[in-house]
Amino acid sequence: MYEMCVGPEKAGGALVWHVVAKQAAATLCGQELRERIEASDGERARHCPDCMASFEKLMASTPC
Repeated sequence: MYEMCVGPEKAGGALVWHVVAKQAAATLCGQELRERIEASDGERARHCPDCMASFEKLMASTPC
């Protein structure tokens, strides 16, 4: 199971939506989200391209 979390793209960078596996310490792109940011703060944020690419590969390799 995966969830979307708002966090900086890079340390101190713009906010993006990251993909995180439940109970994981890091996003699919390898970022450690040190603090929770309210989803409303990321309403207009784009998606993290590295997380989305990893998620796409995971979903393509998962049998239906």
